[in-house]
Amino acid sequence: MQPSLEYEIWDSIVNSAKTKFDYNHILSLFKQTDSEIIDKFLFHILVAFACGEDHETISTNLFNELQQIGFDCTEHQIDEFIADKHEKLSIEIYATYIAFSLLEDEEDALTITATIQELLKQPE
Repeated sequence: MQPSLEYEIWDSIVNSAKTKFDYNHILSLFKQTDSEIIDKFLFHILVAFACGEDHETISTNLFNELQQIGFDCTEHQIDEFIADKHEKLSIEIYATYIAFSLLEDEEDALTITATIQELLKQPE
């Protein structure tokens, strides 16, 4: 699959997730970084939940990654942010899981894109 098509799939899932919480608040916490870092942060959460990681593991891993890039936060702050995301982002987490599965099965890009778009349109 072409990298740009794969990027579009992940981008659509992350953009959908951004609508499920106060994204502008998170942007304000990352004052010295750009939105790409926040998108990667959110993508990490989706992938981790889709892979079956538990809340504590995700929180610890994100905290460590953020510390490595110099972001000043506490693990408690990360933990609080993640607290309701498994529920709020359930459709996006499922879409991430399905996208990985279809990519692994080498499904064609149009099928993957259509499947993901259909999933993201589902009401909660």
